[in-house]
Amino acid sequence: MNKLTLASTILAALSLSACSASNSLAKIDSDFGSLDNDHDGYISKVEADDDAIWEHFSNIDTNMDEQISRTEFNAYMQLNTGKVATDSEVSESAFKAEIAKFDPIESDFKSLDNDKNGYISIEEADDDDIANHFGYMDSNKDKRVSRTEFISYISKYGSDVAEDDALEMVKKS
Repeated sequence: MNKLTLASTILAALSLSACSASNSLAKIDSDFGSLDNDHDGYISKVEADDDAIWEHFSNIDTNMDEQISRTEFNAYMQLNTGKVATDSEVSESAFKAEIAKFDPIESDFKSLDNDKNGYISIEEADDDDIANHFGYMDSNKDKRVSRTEFISYISKYGSDVAEDDALEMVKKS
């Protein structure tokens, strides 16, 4: 029984020291994309060397393969919101990870607005390259995308979400 009590006490002390150590860690002020310098989908130790993420590297690299995947990064950031990252940093990183999976928007607004009413409806977006982006573009949640919403979204995220005619349209506006 004494061994169990001793083991519990030691474990509690180690847990407390681990918790207090995490309070002194530097904030991670960069998103995954800016840390992944070679754009291979991982943050290597070399890429993390001169950044605040270095202090966190071993905690983030859960599979101990000496590189951080986007999944590991996002999980750590979400788990430590407020300690090493702010809510906006976490949500922006998660958003960029999500949109990276989408096909880029290629068409300009005019060619997507089939009925020429000044909006792209859900139906108009359904069979096109903006279908996955639609919910993010529809900032006022009226189930249609105005020209202003379209331009605003592409202006904010640029080549992460668009290419070809869509980018050209935004440059001209």
